[in-house]
Amino acid sequence: MAETRIIDISTPLDERTPVYAGDPAFTRTIVASIDDEGGGYNLSTLAMSAHSGTHIDAPAHFLAKGKTIDQIQPRRWLSTAVVIDVDGIRRIRTEDLERHGIRTGDSVLLRANAKRPADAHPDDFSSLSLDAAAYLVSKKINLVGIDALSIEAYDDPSWPVHKKLLRNNILILEGLRLQHVAPGRYTLIATPLLITGGDGAPARALLVTRT
Repeated sequence: MAETRIIDISTPLDERTPVYAGDPAFTRTIVASIDDEGGGYNLSTLAMSAHSGTHIDAPAHFLAKGKTIDQIQPRRWLSTAVVIDVDGIRRIRTEDLERHGIRTGDSVLLRANAKRPADAHPDDFSSLSLDAAAYLVSKKINLVGIDALSIEAYDDPSWPVHKKLLRNNILILEGLRLQHVAPGRYTLIATPLLITGGDGAPARALLVTRT
């Protein structure tokens, strides 16, 4: 009998979580502790960017009239996903994606930085090219994700890849951990926090497969 396997591909949030250059670091402050005299419960506050750790970019992140995270239909967070191994390819192009059987409605997860430490310098990360983004638009996919702080190279301040994807209703999932995931097809569950007016939100991302 087939067994359901659930694989966590989220980046833990703590003081060591890498952040995009210029973004505030994640901090957790203890407000009350069971160990305190007269305590009885644990309580903490969180401070972070909406794009901390594993997170979803909503269209409003780069588009003036783009949808915010709370305006996106919940059905988008559950989809068929294809994990593609493009590790070692500096700038991922159309030809690196064409042979992987990407279908309409898929979520495409790029295992592009499996051999790089999460805190590597941003210039060391593999990223998606604009022509590959256009290819994914032509395939009418649901979402594209990557195991890096950004889907896009850091050397273009106009953010053409983000804008190309988000203008065409393709969501972006960044900050994944995919080094322990084999290429192939899965069910993806990626549920962001429901932040009213949010340009993005941290998410818990899981892959489900039958073995």
